[in-house]
Amino acid sequence: MFTKNIWRFASILVILALVAACGTTQTQTPTPTQAPTSPTVSNPTQVPPTVIPVVPTSPTVSNPTELKFALIIAGTLENPWDHSWMDSFERVEQQKPHGLTLSVDYTENVWDNFDQVVRTYADTHKYGIIWCNSSYADLVAKIKDDYPNILFVVTGSGNKGLGGNGYWIYKRIFEPAYLEGIIAGKMTKTNILGAVATYPYDDVNDVINGFIDGAKSVNPNVQYKVSFIQSWYDPVKAGEATYAQIAAGADFILQLGQAYDACNEKNVYCFGNYTDSNYLAPNVIITSQVADWDPDINYVIDQWWDHTVNGKPYAASLTPVWFSMKQGGAELAPYHNFEGKLPQDVVNLVEQKKQDIMSGSFVVPLRLESPVTP
Repeated sequence: MFTKNIWRFASILVILALVAACGTTQTQTPTPTQAPTSPTVSNPTQVPPTVIPVVPTSPTVSNPTELKFALIIAGTLENPWDHSWMDSFERVEQQKPHGLTLSVDYTENVWDNFDQVVRTYADTHKYGIIWCNSSYADLVAKIKDDYPNILFVVTGSGNKGLGGNGYWIYKRIFEPAYLEGIIAGKMTKTNILGAVATYPYDDVNDVINGFIDGAKSVNPNVQYKVSFIQSWYDPVKAGEATYAQIAAGADFILQLGQAYDACNEKNVYCFGNYTDSNYLAPNVIITSQVADWDPDINYVIDQWWDHTVNGKPYAASLTPVWFSMKQGGAELAPYHNFEGKLPQDVVNLVEQKKQDIMSGSFVVPLRLESPVTP
């Protein structure tokens, strides 16, 4: 029994010795060779942090916020054709289509130097639309493909369809001219009307024919005199033609040549052209057929936007694009100081016909043949 207890006691001593040895063993901590590259984030709750996966994203592409026009004109802004365009541009500018800030730079008296002027604008890469406001199609055709992201515009007759990035815009104001014809046909005392015009082109012919048709619709006995001065803007020649028509008995004259001084001097009533011209001769200009380019400019901006933002290829029509009076492309100017002076039955007749045109219940005939004095 004693021997067995000795062995038990010896075994306990061995075990205690081993435990003591383990308790005194030290662990060597390695010395770091560099500072940690990331800061230590404490997590006192000992909850493993949530790992949020990083999803690669495409860079945000913002839409353009501005659009610059370059306007090329053959004459000067004194020409009502070009002045009416600028009036419309200023209205569209205020509307900020597509949220765009619009601006325009222009160069006057451009013809022989067309290539140099247009390329100077284009090479700056600042202008999205170059609007060539005359018969420039042949010249634009030689340039437009060198600048495929620029939208080019030519306007009026004497042009041709270019396709691609070359757009052809027409401006037709024969519908308000028809309404002017109603006034002249009802009020003439001589039954002789006059028309002084620029060239016998179809967007001039349609205005004269509209005026004559309007007059004949209320007075089939009217006769008319037509003169073409063979210039887009020459007040001297227009004045000479006006004096000749007045001498031949015309007492109402459609002034496409802007010879208002001659009408004022002879106290003969006339009608303004492209812009509200009453201020130039308020005693004789009853009203004017006004060219509103607002829908044309907005149409072109839409084409540029679709190309620039949506990647839609330019695909200009080979036939001219134009907007009617109903579509906002033309209007009859106010009567100004003739308000209350015109016979009420004439005013009512014009207003009713205007409403018919705007509603589509009456369509003014579009006649393009060159009118001649019978």
